[in-house]
Amino acid sequence: MMKDPGIHRAPVSLLRLITGLAAIVAALLLLQTLTVSAQQPEPRITIGFQEEATAGETIAVSAYLIDPAGNPIYDAEVSFALDVEFLNVTDDVELGHAVTDETGLALIEYEPRIEGTNSITAIFDGNEVFAPATATSQLEVESGGQLYREFRPYRIPGANVWMTTAVIATVWIIFIICLGLIGWANYRVRTERGGSGV
Repeated sequence: MMKDPGIHRAPVSLLRLITGLAAIVAALLLLQTLTVSAQQPEPRITIGFQEEATAGETIAVSAYLIDPAGNPIYDAEVSFALDVEFLNVTDDVELGHAVTDETGLALIEYEPRIEGTNSITAIFDGNEVFAPATATSQLEVESGGQLYREFRPYRIPGANVWMTTAVIATVWIIFIICLGLIGWANYRVRTERGGSGV
């Protein structure tokens, strides 16, 4: 008995139709996203801080966010990042984020710890009105004092080297005396057992 070839054509045609409709919907969504992005005005962001700093010194890092007409953008989140390189791989480390005030100013405090040239970037990710914007500037960091202080493994108020040595020596003397007493007690028990003929 021969099967009708039209039975197999119907599911294949339906699958092609669904695939084609899905591709058209995806293309329309992508086109709409690109159109919305193209229509958003591009703001300007200006990053500012002192040109030189000493490692371990706290400095202010600011960013001004304004629209194309020069008006400040209020209540927008700006993040600050530091470009770092490790084993030939460059990445961003977030330093903090702030929200712009009525003058378009976002401000954070930063304590540089990497000596040399530091690249700091202010990033505005955009919102429903404005497109994203970034700005980068260089900070020269000079070597400062020791940034990390190593603490002693233990600290006892009023303790010094001689007192610590005396305490450790006393503990060892007590330990040796206790061992001697235990040995002497064992010797006495053995002697008494040996003398009684057991």
